Amino acid sequence: MKKLKLAMYVSLDGVVDDPAWTRPFWNDELADLQAEYLYASDALVLGRVTYEGFAAAWPGMEESTGDFGRKMNSMPKHVASRTLHELDWNATTIEGDVAAAVAALKQGSGGDLLVYGSGTLVDELARRRLVDEFRLMVHPVVVGSGKKLFDGVGETLDFRLTGTRTTGTGVAVLTYVPA
Repeated sequence: MKKLKLAMYVSLDGVVDDPAWTRPFWNDELADLQAEYLYASDALVLGRVTYEGFAAAWPGMEESTGDFGRKMNSMPKHVASRTLHELDWNATTIEGDVAAAVAALKQGSGGDLLVYGSGTLVDELARRRLVDEFRLMVHPVVVGSGKKLFDGVGETLDFRLTGTRTTGTGVAVLTYVPA
């Protein structure tokens, strides 16, 4: 069975969207952590907004990002969207019940499934207890407004901390699994 892993940038005040605020904190340590997750994965699971941003950017970044960019561009993507039906960038739309579709994807063999960003989708998958590992990269910045992590969960979810790391730029990388 595949694991569904989340890699999410989070501000100190819990904001997860429009991650331009992460740029000053990017370094080789974060790049290595992101590569670790990506190379262990066979497919991406993305929300519509994240998919649209990634699909617009990544195809033109392959030359500058090397193997990471080739992996991002070549791997299958499963996109949760009610409005997008014809996708490119090696992507398919998740039809119907997103949680059921992701649960079915997890039943396959091979590498993990990776969720980047996709805050609204993450809320749904967390509520349905489908995320097996949460890697939260907490940045030392207060953004002030925006979509917050777990905004739409509406119930108590318990986690167990399984790893911590702090980068040279002050990003606390916290890895949790459901308790």
